[in-house]
Amino acid sequence: MVDIKFNGEYLTSSRGVQKIVQIILGFVICSVLCANWYGGTSCFGDGRLGYVSGLNFVIVVMNIILFLLNMMNIGTRRFERVYSLIVSILFIIAAGLMLWHIIATGFWSFWYIATLVALVIIFFTHMWDYRLLSDEHRDHLPI
Repeated sequence: MVDIKFNGEYLTSSRGVQKIVQIILGFVICSVLCANWYGGTSCFGDGRLGYVSGLNFVIVVMNIILFLLNMMNIGTRRFERVYSLIVSILFIIAAGLMLWHIIATGFWSFWYIATLVALVIIFFTHMWDYRLLSDEHRDHLPI
């Protein structure tokens, strides 16, 4: 049986800090992409921006759930390992689609560039999390 108790050490661990960074950057991406309505559609419409914002929203919710589960000392190690790998692939696709959208529209605003950078950072944090869960090279980013 799992011993459910508050795990305060998770907040200061590298995995806890990563999850907090992923959640904060996810909220920033949601704020940027959903602040405007693009051509009369919402930020979850079809197309490149719809994929990026929809994926980001689902992953933010999943990250919050996983953060709370880890805070309650409920082990999700196997699931998180597969989750981190899949999410890494999805976020690098999202970054490519965001770059494609920026180039196609020619709209090089600061917020779109910041969103692209945040997507790449989230990709690297998930890759780092995958390596930590695989017990490989705990001391550096996967570069």
